[in-house]
Amino acid sequence: MSGAFLHEIIYFFLGRWKGRELLLKNSYTRKKYRKAKKLFDKYGTLSIFIIRFWYGMRIVPMVLMGATRFSVWKFMVFNLMSLFIWAVIYLSLGYIFGQAAEKVFREAKEYYFIAAGVLLLVVSIFLMVPKIKEKLSN
Repeated sequence: MSGAFLHEIIYFFLGRWKGRELLLKNSYTRKKYRKAKKLFDKYGTLSIFIIRFWYGMRIVPMVLMGATRFSVWKFMVFNLMSLFIWAVIYLSLGYIFGQAAEKVFREAKEYYFIAAGVLLLVVSIFLMVPKIKEKLSN
């Protein structure tokens, strides 16, 4: 949480410094800027919670919030709350899936080497097929 919080505060203050200029600099960030602006205009403070779970939309909204002169303290409070919710959800999911994987793999312990061998064989075939096709076509 502290790493994500620090990362987002840096981008927030980067937005305060040169936000709009940075966001409109290239086509990728310009497209993300438009999406983030629509989200921010529609949901306001709630958008901090939404972007936490929206893949690929973590940096641009933070810069945008800084560029729009969003309150620093308001941003910090809502960002910390969304980080806490995010951490609880992901840690819980990780724990649940970890427990399930432990049960599955505990029962399949004697098949580890067979599964690793099959995986290695499949990956090798996928890597070699294009090269073999290329040599045959030449």
